[in-house]
Amino acid sequence: HCPEGKLLMTIKETLEARISRERTKELLIELVKVPSPQTDKFEAEPQLAEFIRKAVEPRLREMGIVDIHYDGMNNLIATHGADQSGKSLMFISNAMNQPQSTMKNAYLGDVVDGATLELPGEVVLGKGASEQKANMAAMLHAMETVIASDLPVNGKLVFLCCVSGETGRHDAIKSVVEGEGIRTDMAILGGTSLKLTLGNRGRIDSFIKVRGNPGHSSAPHRSCNAITGALEIIRRLEDQLELTGEHPELGKPTFAVNHIRSGPDATHTIQGECSITLDRRLLPGDDPRQKWQDIRRIVMQVDGKEDPASGQTWSVEMTEGPFMYPSLVEMDSPIVQAVCGAAEVMLGGAPETFYTTTAFDQGYLNHMGIPCANYGCGEDRYAHTDNDCASVARTTDTAKVFAYMMAEYLR
Repeated sequence: HCPEGKLLMTIKETLEARISRERTKELLIELVKVPSPQTDKFEAEPQLAEFIRKAVEPRLREMGIVDIHYDGMNNLIATHGADQSGKSLMFISNAMNQPQSTMKNAYLGDVVDGATLELPGEVVLGKGASEQKANMAAMLHAMETVIASDLPVNGKLVFLCCVSGETGRHDAIKSVVEGEGIRTDMAILGGTSLKLTLGNRGRIDSFIKVRGNPGHSSAPHRSCNAITGALEIIRRLEDQLELTGEHPELGKPTFAVNHIRSGPDATHTIQGECSITLDRRLLPGDDPRQKWQDIRRIVMQVDGKEDPASGQTWSVEMTEGPFMYPSLVEMDSPIVQAVCGAAEVMLGGAPETFYTTTAFDQGYLNHMGIPCANYGCGEDRYAHTDNDCASVARTTDTAKVFAYMMAEYLR
């Protein structure tokens, strides 16, 4: 038995001998060439399940992972390792990307000089590269490297490819964790720019519908204007909704109306229906259900109130929409320690840490007692743009960190 330090150095040297930028680039190009867009079918979009079965599962089987199954939402769940050490780790990838939109080379896998985008080395362009697919490529390369190197995996690795990615809700990961009973000591989700995310605010969506009575706009006294009712709700929310609490890094909770639509779609017509969507951000420790109740209490004050122009009454409905838990991990969290330790060994230093305004599944996992943080090779500044891309060098570095985490923790 060699001393601990020598063993860890052996792991490092073994991984460095096999992880390559060429293989990383190859994986990135191949993954972005297979479309897996968000559509109005959300997680039930058939292209997502097809992407997982054609672009992900075969690669897992080629590297020697055979314990693969799917849950009722078509999320892929793969496990590997002897499961004898009592230690477990979860890598979480996501299939769903933004739709092509105006990006002409969304699925070509073009390779360009990263200097034009202020990124190191070569860059692969493609829809989803900046968020989901670069981090997926890093995870796949990390796993295939550890397995091909015959490094012992005495613990249990769980690899997920979820059909989610862009819908802003926890349905897919909840199906895996609660529906399939999948639990691990800790979990890692892809991140951005080789930085480690320690926390983010959560979010609840509320859908409100105001119904009135349409009529000709030359005679508002004969109708019940749903727009006026919607404005009354917004005014009351601005006056009454309490946004208490503050985090030194995440700031204060916020509230915004981010969508409004009315009908009927006709000229010179008092609107008989008006729908609004509310986005209310949460701080760590906030209870989504309680915050919904606070909104509902204010919104429903307008139900049965009179339109001042006609004296007719509005009817109001409120539906609770998707939500995401806030997330917060400390520097002594096991997942933070694992990422920092692996980066120090493989890259020569711990990653920069930061807090983000966006929410994803890390909040749910931490809520369920599975320590989770975000780290990886995405590029948030190019997400949802026509320059959707990822750096080959940063994706390779992420693969090194993920491989070391797997090999060291699960040995």
